[in-house]
Amino acid sequence: MDRNTEARCLALAENYSALAPQNKAGFQEMTLACAGLFLAEGRTPDPARMEECRRLLKSRVGVFSNFRSSDELLVCTQMALAEDPAQYFDALQKQYEAIKTFFSGQQTVLAAMILAGSSDEQAAGKMQQIYKQMKGAHPWITSENDLPFAALMAVSGKDPDTVHAEAEEIYSLLRDRLRADRDTQQMISHILAIREGRAEDKCEKLCALAEGLKSAGHPLGRGSRLAILGILADSGLPADALVERICEADDYLKQYKPFKGLFAVSRECRRTFAVQMVQSSLSGEEGTAAAMMTASLELAIITMILMLIILSTTASINASH
Repeated sequence: MDRNTEARCLALAENYSALAPQNKAGFQEMTLACAGLFLAEGRTPDPARMEECRRLLKSRVGVFSNFRSSDELLVCTQMALAEDPAQYFDALQKQYEAIKTFFSGQQTVLAAMILAGSSDEQAAGKMQQIYKQMKGAHPWITSENDLPFAALMAVSGKDPDTVHAEAEEIYSLLRDRLRADRDTQQMISHILAIREGRAEDKCEKLCALAEGLKSAGHPLGRGSRLAILGILADSGLPADALVERICEADDYLKQYKPFKGLFAVSRECRRTFAVQMVQSSLSGEEGTAAAMMTASLELAIITMILMLIILSTTASINASH
């Protein structure tokens, strides 16, 4: 395994260990996602600053607020990474108020986080325009789960109509090529639309990665986790080389918590982060500013995928009681 990827895997494990005490009652996947956010910024978690941000959050919103639910650690992480935690939360709350509806939940919080990190004052309007187009094209499979991806498309710098049109083209291409459910195909189309390159080429690369990982014994399945491969769809490396690196990272992560032991996260979750570690190592060759921008985008994607899985798991648990 190349040294860049190895270093990032180790840093992810160390960040997780530092954050785990902050999220004892929460999902390990969310702790991992937040560990990845610190990694993307080239920083390590400071327990004292995290606790300070948690106290600030509790002073601003009540226990039943969407900011205090399953993604509380994520909100605190974003606050801790900001130069001014209070100012960041004010911006986050402003964006949330601009896009929320009566039925808004955690997905709207995620969308607001993406908008809060953009300097585009028209981003919220663009997001709502794109989401309306999504809903018009696919009324049965478009839901609040797609809001964060509409937000990503809105802040991508591409024209809203153009980026939505490309997403539709990609969705059509994937329907007959990728073995995945329709929700996952739509999610992937949103991610690929904001990546560089021709729609046909990106679809071909993603499908080759999915099949390559399956053949190598490191599958991501057919559900939401498959969408993480979208961050590698415009990579300059061929699919077989990327598959080899992902497999190596996957095997390497097994020796660290929470990827080992009786209460380890699933193999699919581990592979999700193996993909992100490979892309992070590749983007590191672009230069510091470009690498940080790319890594932040990828962590937004990976966090959304994990949050959707966490929320669906929570819903299933509640339904069984």
